Amino acid sequence: MNLKLEQNIIRLSGMISKHERYSNLRLSIIVPAYNEERRIKGTLETLTRAFSEDLPNQFELVVIMDGCTDRTHEVVTKIAENIECVIPYCFHNRLGKGGAIINALRYARGEALLLIDADLPTSTYELRKLVALMRKYDLVFGSRYAKNSRILIKEPLFRILLSRGFNVLVKMLFWRLRWVRDTQCGVKVIKREALEKIKKDLFITDFAFDVNLIYATLRCGFRVKEVGIEWRHDETESKLSREIFRASIKMLASIIRLRIYYSRLRKLLKTRFAKRIADFIYRF
Repeated sequence: MNLKLEQNIIRLSGMISKHERYSNLRLSIIVPAYNEERRIKGTLETLTRAFSEDLPNQFELVVIMDGCTDRTHEVVTKIAENIECVIPYCFHNRLGKGGAIINALRYARGEALLLIDADLPTSTYELRKLVALMRKYDLVFGSRYAKNSRILIKEPLFRILLSRGFNVLVKMLFWRLRWVRDTQCGVKVIKREALEKIKKDLFITDFAFDVNLIYATLRCGFRVKEVGIEWRHDETESKLSREIFRASIKMLASIIRLRIYYSRLRKLLKTRFAKRIADFIYRF
């Protein structure tokens, strides 16, 4: 990490001493939180209660806050003072969902890493189910469209159509993902061993990060499993819905970049022309 980015991190008081108290840490739960002051408290408390039963003193909650303009940082700071396993990181600049997770992966120390959206769209029972499957697989991810999935609260029709269309496009561009029904479900668990092998290939910083993660893991020959889960959509605080057009353009550009990255044309991504196009699109 370069010095400028490192200086953007606010290391909250007591965080290092918290790390030193933990030994045999088995699970890191990573929660990207951008302007989540209303939902983050309930999410962190629910996760803490659930995993304290299964993994007492063997898990951490890594909360990545990037470019927040509300009280998310204040809320998480207060929670961290009272809940020892909560480890907050705050970046002044907006990193995007993928960028936040990529940075979180650098700090998380667990043997396995659970990625979960801040709105906690599924039950802790489902999360435990995915974590348990890590005995057999290297990457396990939830799916809203698998046969045994159950949708409690549906997404708006326009989001369903966009999601399905995006999945079709991903399958067309990435042959190895032809069997995947849902790349974008916000629940994934990956082993540390697999992460260490693929982390150099993780570079997508927007919502298409999920495709980057799954594809890189498959390319390295790791065992990957898609699992249908119980899911509920919360539209009230959705950032994607408010910026659906811009987000869709960026995701399209990102999967094209990812396809080029895994081709003979990879060097093109480093050209000045390609960088200018990317800068223009991601600033849009």
